[in-house]
Formats: sequence, C-alpha cells, structure tokens
Amino acid sequence: MLWNSNKRLQRENARINSNLEAITKSIYYVRTQNGKLAAQTDVLLLRTNELKKLFPIEAKSIDDMGVKIGRATQLSTTIIESQKNIVTLVRDSIVHDTVRVKVFSYQDHWYQITGISDGRSQKLQIHSTDTLTQVVFKGEREKPWLWIFSPRKLQQRVSVSNPNAIIKYSSLIQIQKP
Repeated sequence: MLWNSNKRLQRENARINSNLEAITKSIYYVRTQNGKLAAQTDVLLLRTNELKKLFPIEAKSIDDMGVKIGRATQLSTTIIESQKNIVTLVRDSIVHDTVRVKVFSYQDHWYQITGISDGRSQKLQIHSTDTLTQVVFKGEREKPWLWIFSPRKLQQRVSVSNPNAIIKYSSLIQIQKP
C-alpha cells in the first residue's frame, strides 16, 4: 500500500512539473516538411477543479457552449492574428459632390483597418484578431435507449469570438496506441 501511494505521488509530482514547464514556456514555431511554419506548445494536464481555478475564462467558455465541465476531455484555445498590407488601384469617382477622401481608419474588437489614398493607388493595412475555442467532451449516448449501459460518444465543439467568421471545417482525431 505504501509502494502504491509513493508511485501515485511520483506521478502527480511529474504531472505538476510538466504543467509548470508548459506554462512557463512560450509558443514556439517549427518548420514543417513543406516549408510552412507551425506553432507548437506543450500540453497541460489539468483536473476539472484546477481548470476552474487557473483558467476561469476557458471554463466559462465551456459552459457557454452548453457542455458540462465534468464531461470535457480536451480543451484547446487558439488566438489567430492576421495582418495584410494591400495596394490597389483607385478608379476615378466622386464622393459627395467632389469631396476627396485621403486617409481613413476603422476599428472594432476584431478588425483594425487603415488606408491611405495617394492619387492612383490605395494602400490598406488590415489587422485581424480572433479566438478559436475547441472543447472535446463526452456527449450523446451511442445507444440512448440503453440508458446508463450505453457509453457516451466523444464529440467536439468549436467556437470563434468574431461574429463575422464562419468555421468551414473542424476535425479532431484521437489516436490510440494498439
């Protein structure tokens, strides 16, 4: 009994050390085989009560998606930021009886757009920020008519903070060792 208790404490200590390393490390980028950059981070292994205390915003987002925190098995939050400078030709046009627009800017929670018109061309700088949240949970029962004797299916829900964004595709593959 003492041996099992010692092993359990060693595993718990290793989990906590791994979590500390994962929290203190920042995101780092790796180059994939096709030459693109991919972001990589270490995985945190948290219990439900630890998730509620350490990451209350993420715990609330799970609740907001209609999932009980106790049924969640994985949670992924990704902040996506994109920026693009655009140069395009400007056609001759009259706005409000010969009023010329030279500089403009627009900003809300998700977009920041600034533009400069210098005669024939227009330069735009678009900066966009979005947050993608994914939760994997034990959802519907495989055979609901068997009530508690039927195991629950793993399901995922993904949401984005930008109301103008649409999720076109989402897939989660959980790989198990043979």
